[in-house]
Amino acid sequence: MKISNLPDSTKRLLELYPGIDGLSDEVKSQLVASAQTVTVPTGTFVFHKGDPCKSFIFVLEGQVRVQLSSEGGREVVLYRVRPGGTCALTTSCLIGREEYPAEAIIEEDVTAVMFSDGEFRQALLDSEHFRQFVFQGFSRRLCAIVTRMETVALKTIDERLAAHLLKGDDDSLSNITHQVLAAEIGTAREVVSRKLKRFESDGLIRSSRGRVEIVDRENLQALLGLADY
Repeated sequence: MKISNLPDSTKRLLELYPGIDGLSDEVKSQLVASAQTVTVPTGTFVFHKGDPCKSFIFVLEGQVRVQLSSEGGREVVLYRVRPGGTCALTTSCLIGREEYPAEAIIEEDVTAVMFSDGEFRQALLDSEHFRQFVFQGFSRRLCAIVTRMETVALKTIDERLAAHLLKGDDDSLSNITHQVLAAEIGTAREVVSRKLKRFESDGLIRSSRGRVEIVDRENLQALLGLADY
């Protein structure tokens, strides 16, 4: 991870996070003066379960995946943090002074602005505008997590896998592994492999290493009970 001073990133930060631009000049100048720009390469773990939470990060470029992992190697993706978004777990852990209950890994090289725990807390105390900005982001993310957990708990594996394959307008998913698919839908890699094999034998998809192509979109949609997905 590389760390540098903030000035070159200030404009991008304020464009992506208008909640900061709306702060009073005093609070904003204190935040900017204390912040650092960090660059983190793909594959790096931002935090692990049990790590202390020491800073609040605003993503300017790239993507972070936040997930739960079991001792047996199972993974479930909770959400992703992209430019303009914030991490609900970080917000919760900083406010509650708790350790991280999950882990985060860089999916695409990240450039971010990092504020210390102390500066984050002081901004919350000093600015109603900043509190609203932080808690609105936390609320949106929490609702999304609940919806995702509801899907994992109440939808069948066939439905979850079909829904994930049908995302977007393209009829193929490239550079995707069975392990990644398993983490996305909350099941084991072996289960995904078995389901994909069955989907392929049913003529719904065509699967090869790192690629899944939808062959019969209509009947794949039928697994969801939807006429138009």
